[in-house]
Amino acid sequence: MAITGPYREEALRLREEITKRFKTQVALCKAIGASDSSYMTAYVTGKNRIGNILREKLEAVGIDVAYVLYGKKGISPVPIGPDPEVIATLQDCRQRLQTLQNSVIDLNKELISITRLIDKATKKLNL
Repeated sequence: MAITGPYREEALRLREEITKRFKTQVALCKAIGASDSSYMTAYVTGKNRIGNILREKLEAVGIDVAYVLYGKKGISPVPIGPDPEVIATLQDCRQRLQTLQNSVIDLNKELISITRLIDKATKKLNL
């Protein structure tokens, strides 16, 4: 199969990964649950670029998609996920904000209660 598409370099690296991990395109297609090997044709000929759905399937069976797409082994230029420290900080901030909001609501209720008492006292004094 000739590589004629705009994603020639990616197609070459994809073929390399397929050969290394599965030996054949048919074996890869079976592993990712594709109905037949023509599913991969547009990718191994360089006509299409790997999208998110195919990326997940390929990564699940051990294909180094970052290498296929960017030519760098073992290093993904796309972040894998958010930094756990940042997530913990955000959760802490959310919790603190919720506590402050509850405090403000409680203070507002107190202010309303005090205002009613003042109004009641003012009416009794006829002021």
